Amino acid sequence: MRIQHLLFVVLAAGLSLDVSQLIAKDPTTIAGRTVDDYAAQLTDENRVVRLRAAKSLAAFGISAGDALSTALDSEDKAVQYTAAVALGRLGGKPLKAAKTRLKQMAKDKDSLAARVAASFALCRGGQLDQHLPTMIDALTYPERGMVCSTAELIGMLGPSAAAAVEPLEQLREQNRPGAKGGDYHIGGAAMNALRKIKGE
Repeated sequence: MRIQHLLFVVLAAGLSLDVSQLIAKDPTTIAGRTVDDYAAQLTDENRVVRLRAAKSLAAFGISAGDALSTALDSEDKAVQYTAAVALGRLGGKPLKAAKTRLKQMAKDKDSLAARVAASFALCRGGQLDQHLPTMIDALTYPERGMVCSTAELIGMLGPSAAAAVEPLEQLREQNRPGAKGGDYHIGGAAMNALRKIKGE
């Protein structure tokens, strides 16, 4: 599957379920479902259901750590990607518990998206020297979706991703408005990432 399509599926699943607006008064459920309910959906035949489950699990916070770690072993690379990013954003014990599996994912030769997501999570866990270079390299990938999503993840790392400033500035310059062969989506993603890193 092309990475651009994989990322589109991830984003499309997110658009169909705005978790932040569906959290019930009972913090043990979201949209009427528990962690266990969503965990069971991770193997559903319908890919949108699987991805929605992975994204919804992230909203439970630490209590979904085990389910998200299990999702890293999914045969669906998009589910792996979503779970790795969620674990990176959660941090703490869930991220620490998943480090071994994330390190394996960071070496996945079959999926750059999986490598980038795992690298993001490991960077959030303090391993920037080892894994930020993978993310920086992905900024040169020839598909817009991969570059934009990677830039967004780098931006989430904030000031700790200072080593990515120069590559992002080059990317922004190459894709500035009016640049021959440039892509304003990529330029905008690079600019947003730079703002977050620089705290602007």
